[in-house]
Amino acid sequence: MKINPLLCLLPCWLLLCLLSTPVLAAPPRAELLPGADSRDWLLVIEADGERQSNELVIAPLLRQFAVGKVTMSRVTTPVHSLTRWQIPLHTLDTSPEVVPSLSLGQEQTPALPLPLRRQAGTLVAQPSQAISPIELQARVLHQGPLYPGQPFIYQLSLWLPANMEAPNLTEPASDAFTIRRLGEDQWQAPAGSGLPGRLTRNWLLQAREPGLHPLVSPRFQGRLPQDNGTSDPLSARADTLFVKIDLAPQQPVASQLTLSQQLSPASGARVGEPVIRTLTLVMEGGDGNRLTLPKLTGPAALPAAMAARPDGEQQQERFLAKGVLRFERQWRQALTATAPGDYLLPAITLPWFNTRSGRIEYARLPATPLRIEAVTPTQEAFTGPNHESLYWVIWALLLRALWQGWPRWHAFYRLQRALRREDANHARATLLAWASLRWPRRHAHRTAHLTDLPCRHAPALATGLAALDCACFATQASPSDRQPPWQGLAGPLCAYEPFAIAYGLMQLARLGQ
Repeated sequence: MKINPLLCLLPCWLLLCLLSTPVLAAPPRAELLPGADSRDWLLVIEADGERQSNELVIAPLLRQFAVGKVTMSRVTTPVHSLTRWQIPLHTLDTSPEVVPSLSLGQEQTPALPLPLRRQAGTLVAQPSQAISPIELQARVLHQGPLYPGQPFIYQLSLWLPANMEAPNLTEPASDAFTIRRLGEDQWQAPAGSGLPGRLTRNWLLQAREPGLHPLVSPRFQGRLPQDNGTSDPLSARADTLFVKIDLAPQQPVASQLTLSQQLSPASGARVGEPVIRTLTLVMEGGDGNRLTLPKLTGPAALPAAMAARPDGEQQQERFLAKGVLRFERQWRQALTATAPGDYLLPAITLPWFNTRSGRIEYARLPATPLRIEAVTPTQEAFTGPNHESLYWVIWALLLRALWQGWPRWHAFYRLQRALRREDANHARATLLAWASLRWPRRHAHRTAHLTDLPCRHAPALATGLAALDCACFATQASPSDRQPPWQGLAGPLCAYEPFAIAYGLMQLARLGQ
């Protein structure tokens, strides 16, 4: 059978036609908002993209209505941009009951019938409920799939009269999301006298679990003054949105993630001296609470003849421009070597899911070389611990701490002294006083309970903290000749302060007994 060669080219031609066809944007949108007078209306026209003012032809309106000052504005969000026109209209006796369609570039706006409204002294045919002068619109500013913990913006726009009294707006309602206010409200003044203005408020939301979750709009309430001196109560709510949250991958979800480290000192460390290793992870567009870092201790994470102990951890999050949530966490380690030589800290690889590309990527730290110098006999003799030299070293550390955070170090010193006594109530009070300085952002006011401490779940502290609570609040103390178990908190608590200063303060408290 002989095949026509034109038929072979037909699929290719169809594919080229599809690829050359531009993606069609949404058609222009129009709506009518009522003014204070029954003849006043505000025509709002929105079109996707950045349009020019001369693209909208309003000549049909000028022939049929009294038209006020036309205002144009552009709204740009991280995922969308649009152009909005606001056109005040005043109906005349000869005006039609329909706002005509207008030309907008190569497109046409929809024609809008004028809703029925009560007029002074008369009733229109088929009387209906009076049109509310307030209007609410809710939308989610996000494109693409959403995962648990991934932040997105929920935006609410309100059209309401400028003379509204006692306005009150509640918060969005949903148990499936963590909801926080984002930025300041934006108010766009009315386009003319008696017409509504526009109020815009944003929230930052993070889903707790996958699924299709309803998001109930905030409710607006207020009172609208009337000509007779009274005011009418008004209440309105936007439509409920249903947000689909996809099942998250096993890897952390973010739009950007970086991992870095710093060693102090970077070189010149000697045997027995701590090298402070600081790991910093920065995440944008994700939930830092779901983040876990590979093990930093153990045979697989450290070379032989090297030990590590935690030296504190801190984290913070803040909002950047356009609603981006930035999360930063730092881990500190004190590395010590028992023998001189060249060490190689293993590389660290952290897989994460990039929501922009839809692929799994990897944040990597390459293997880091670390050289440990030997201690010469002269240095050993000089650094050999004796009470006199140890006192001078400790006092030097304390004098240096005067310039870098004396209240916190002094509270830690008082805590170490209190833990060496048998007064449980005094030990508990000094522990809470130190915790309020150690975690000031988390504890805006002084912590009142040991169960509020961020370190309460640490394995090395849980037993001692429970014993201290029992010793303070037990109805009858149990006599014992052994050392109280809560006195063993002195050593593990040093992990939550810089290693050198914490060790020096603990030794000073021990020698001061």
